[in-house]
Amino acid sequence: MLSWSIRLRATLALVVTLAASGSCAPAMKLSAPVATSAGVRFMLERPDARSVALAGSFNQWSATSHLLSRDARGVWTLMVVLPPGEHLFMYVVNGSEWITPPLAEDYVDDGFGARNGIVVVRPADR
Repeated sequence: MLSWSIRLRATLALVVTLAASGSCAPAMKLSAPVATSAGVRFMLERPDARSVALAGSFNQWSATSHLLSRDARGVWTLMVVLPPGEHLFMYVVNGSEWITPPLAEDYVDDGFGARNGIVVVRPADR
């Protein structure tokens, strides 16, 4: 059995080798929706999902109109232009599973036993 320090050194050597070769891409930091001059960036990590949509007060809670794109790590993202104000939202996974956002500025009960996320777009964000 390898000692703890030998295993640690071997692991660190592997990480350094992968990073130097470009085979180890940096991890993406997930965040609450972020308002930028280009729109609001929404992100959800669901590697097991076949599809993810953004439903909210800004699209009449459509589960099909705002589809997110998946990267190789299973992080789904979408940039949406929203007017200034408070917007409620949820994610819809695989067309039927409504998910309370794991990260949002705030939350409010949705009236169906779950919570909607809130994103606030300020005039200065646009």
